[in-house]
Amino acid sequence: MIDTVKIYSEIDINIYTKIYNNSIIKSSHDNKNKTLLYEIVNDHLEGSYSSNLSVRIGSGVKYGFANKGYFIEIEGSLHKILKGYNSHNGYYNLQVICNNLIQIVENYYNIKLPTLENWFLQRADIAICFDLSNQHNVCTYINNLSNCRYPRRGFKFYKDESIYVSGTTTTLKIYNKLIEFKTHDLKKFKDTDFNIFDYLNQIKGFIRFECEIKKKMLKKIYNENNISVLKLNYEDLKKVWCDEFMKLLKFVSNDLEIINNRNDVYDKLKEVYSPLKARNLYNFYLNVIFDGVQNTKNKLSKSVFYRNIGNLRKLNIDLSQKIDIDTVDNRLDFNPFEWKEVV
Repeated sequence: MIDTVKIYSEIDINIYTKIYNNSIIKSSHDNKNKTLLYEIVNDHLEGSYSSNLSVRIGSGVKYGFANKGYFIEIEGSLHKILKGYNSHNGYYNLQVICNNLIQIVENYYNIKLPTLENWFLQRADIAICFDLSNQHNVCTYINNLSNCRYPRRGFKFYKDESIYVSGTTTTLKIYNKLIEFKTHDLKKFKDTDFNIFDYLNQIKGFIRFECEIKKKMLKKIYNENNISVLKLNYEDLKKVWCDEFMKLLKFVSNDLEIINNRNDVYDKLKEVYSPLKARNLYNFYLNVIFDGVQNTKNKLSKSVFYRNIGNLRKLNIDLSQKIDIDTVDNRLDFNPFEWKEVV
């Protein structure tokens, strides 16, 4: 589903002034030289469950608007504004989402904003939840991702809770939905008629895969500076989600049949290599699974490490640690690219 979006458009001075006079303004002044260094004009509108919708205005120079001279940005999750949660039962039509957000802002300020064909996308979050049946499975899966890496990206891991991979084109998050909801959203339902106990029971075992698609990625795809919201559809955004998580989890888009069972790995190695080489590669494989790529790399020469990695990857042997593999072969056989989304 589509969760948080950030859209922008060009506005004239009349709309700018009306919003400006009803917003929170933060500014910095140089008193010595009597000059204004910068000014941030922002407002937060609250939805049904205290879910914020951000409205920001400023000089049109930011987006290259030359005619009317000002911009407006709207950022928020329609799903959370209307329902208070964003685990499932969401929205997939970007145009419907944008129209609703624009209408909320129009009603709040009593103004008329540009029509939809004049709005552009700055950011969109594609988020998909899967039901792993219980919290133990969610924690196991997340903890087995602790040694995942995405080249040239920041990586943060929080035991039992989440991984966070930041980048300039996308940011990826995999997290325990129940823990995340209790931490960030539970307090919003105080004094509401929302059945919080039923909902908490429902999301036990939910794991959420979220891809924040940034403007740099959108420009790369569409080769345009301002990308009209009318041009975009869910399938295009979902493809980015799929491609980015495949890179993180070391899947290959045209070959999802990856060997990830310990016995199957050893059997495949014995089919292809001599008994001695098969045993050596199998021991190397176990080192990677249990100790992580970096620790294994530190123990070996560079040439031996990369040769072994290459030999395993030729056979589509999974080195991503996305499964739980231990001495009794307990494993979580979960593939987010084949499992059904919770809707």
